[in-house]
Amino acid sequence: MLLSMTGYGRAFNDTGKHRISAEIKSVNHRYLDISLNIPRQLIYLEDKMKQIIKKSVKRGKVYLYLTIDGEPLSSQKVDVNWPLVEQYIEAFHQLEDRYSIKNNIQMSHFLECQDIFIANETALDLNDVENDILKVVHQSVEELCAMRQKEGENIAEDLSGRLGLLEKKLNELKDEAPHVKEQYKQRLEKHVKEFLEGHAEIDEQKLYNEVAVFSDKSNIDEELTRLDSHINQFAAFMVQTEPVGRKLDFLIQEMNREINTIGSKGNNAAISRHVVDIKSELEKIREQVQNIE
Repeated sequence: MLLSMTGYGRAFNDTGKHRISAEIKSVNHRYLDISLNIPRQLIYLEDKMKQIIKKSVKRGKVYLYLTIDGEPLSSQKVDVNWPLVEQYIEAFHQLEDRYSIKNNIQMSHFLECQDIFIANETALDLNDVENDILKVVHQSVEELCAMRQKEGENIAEDLSGRLGLLEKKLNELKDEAPHVKEQYKQRLEKHVKEFLEGHAEIDEQKLYNEVAVFSDKSNIDEELTRLDSHINQFAAFMVQTEPVGRKLDFLIQEMNREINTIGSKGNNAAISRHVVDIKSELEKIREQVQNIE
């Protein structure tokens, strides 16, 4: 079963005290890379959230956005930095004495001084809401996986059709391959006759030797056999339950290698046309494989 690396999921929960919302999306990536955007008070839950994602997602760039509205997750208290206030007051008095400035110290003066007031934040006990948060994250991941599975089914259907078309084109190439040697022999014999212009007889032995050398160099049986094997492996991987995206990508690379070799050895216009068609189809398959987990 193929899974797409692209998907989106969303989940909500209203506990009465808090409205929890989780949105998650994933895109193509070489490895599994998880990025969390969560309130700083919940940093301690980061590892648990990642573990929930890792259980269901094996590959892709994953973004999780978590928001919580309602009652605050922390309490804040404003304190006065008394030692600093005393230093400011002492400095004001020094200015008065040194420059004979008569100006009563007012509250507004302190409001303009930096660091006089300190806002301290204290995290509240979040044990009651922790399970609700993780539950919402889990539900969003389930939504994500459902979409990835649906996309994977569509990709599998497309790949099956393209794989069938690839096999058809490969069979056409196999039918054409045996004619290459005979066509080369005919072309070579024609050129030799035109060159000799009836002044000498064609040395049949040398002609057949030349054809034999060409036949050995242009033989593509091994490449065709390996292509068959790669196509069969590709089809087998498509029905596996584990992530197979990298394996399929490797097989596409190997198929491209074999078809390039066939193109360089074929030395035949018909084979060259088949090679171009097969390479075009392989590129379309490769683009789809890039989306598979």
